[in-house]
Amino acid sequence: MVIMPRNMHFGPSNATSIDLCVYDLVRSSGYRETTIVLCERNETLFADVNTLCFPDSATSSSRRKIRFVEVLATQREIDLIVVQQHLPTAVALARRLTIPIVFHTHNFPKRLHGTGPLTSAKRWLRTRSYQSLAGIIFVSNAAKDRFEADWPEVTTPRAVVPNGFNFDEWQPQQNRVPEILCVGRAAPEKGIKEAATAVARVLSQHRDWRGRFILSEVSAHPSYYDDVLKVLQPLSHQTSVDVAQPWSFVKAKCEEAAIALVPSKWDEPFGRTALEAHAGGCAVVSSGTGGLEEISGKNAILLPQDFSTDHIANALTRLIDDSELRAELARGGREHSQRNYAIESVSAIADHFYERIRCAVFQHG
Repeated sequence: MVIMPRNMHFGPSNATSIDLCVYDLVRSSGYRETTIVLCERNETLFADVNTLCFPDSATSSSRRKIRFVEVLATQREIDLIVVQQHLPTAVALARRLTIPIVFHTHNFPKRLHGTGPLTSAKRWLRTRSYQSLAGIIFVSNAAKDRFEADWPEVTTPRAVVPNGFNFDEWQPQQNRVPEILCVGRAAPEKGIKEAATAVARVLSQHRDWRGRFILSEVSAHPSYYDDVLKVLQPLSHQTSVDVAQPWSFVKAKCEEAAIALVPSKWDEPFGRTALEAHAGGCAVVSSGTGGLEEISGKNAILLPQDFSTDHIANALTRLIDDSELRAELARGGREHSQRNYAIESVSAIADHFYERIRCAVFQHG
């Protein structure tokens, strides 16, 4: 069983990156037919995997959700539970059930700062929480390495299972649209405003090019979103801003845009938008933070640490002016992605880890 966290949308119309990651893993798993995804109700659900919705009475309470899973475990033959993203739920279930619980985290682990008795007590409690789990899955080596550096005392089995794609479903266009594409949440840590400033500057000097921003969660930072629109307004004839679009729309634009920009300012645990850009055949400019450098390898223009709008503008101009470099990075990025992130291989890694956990529990029992 796979348990989705709150505020996810496990369906094709409004899926988050976590929803898409889980969907791809489950439908390509060797355990697909026997896996149930437990999620909140959505306007539409993915139709080709087994789903079960939490009752409405449980959606607003973690305690009720946990109780619902406890009851469900007595009614069905469940030999493993994978809890996505929410550590308290994973730990609560691990302490209540004899079924092995795997925690699949899509972010970097939280760090504990400071010294003294209070910090020591918190560290002891967090260590106990991690130790109660049967396994931990990380989405990148960067996330796993940071966890091991921060929590060397934790001995819980762990694995890296990145996001994976079925590349046969991606159809990169040969004749690319002269467009700079930027996809992400309208949030300061995503670097969208800096990207808009740089794109506006570049487009003013390249009238045959366009810019497209596909943004989500604009209501979370309304003033920031307004600032982005103000930056782009003078070039409204060359730019488009699309809000809350389905993943199929994002995919189609990745398959046709010549350049994709991934300007995250925070350490991305993985960075699915970069992988989508490579899969679609874009030449990529990336901040390279966190797991982003793993995704691209040498097949992107990586911005320097503490990059500025000048750095972004210079990288975009370089790609616009050099069609051979664009083609080389686009081809290399897709090949690198296919070698490292094909969903068949990624799902096999996950399945092997699940089986390893089952065997360890069986031998211990």
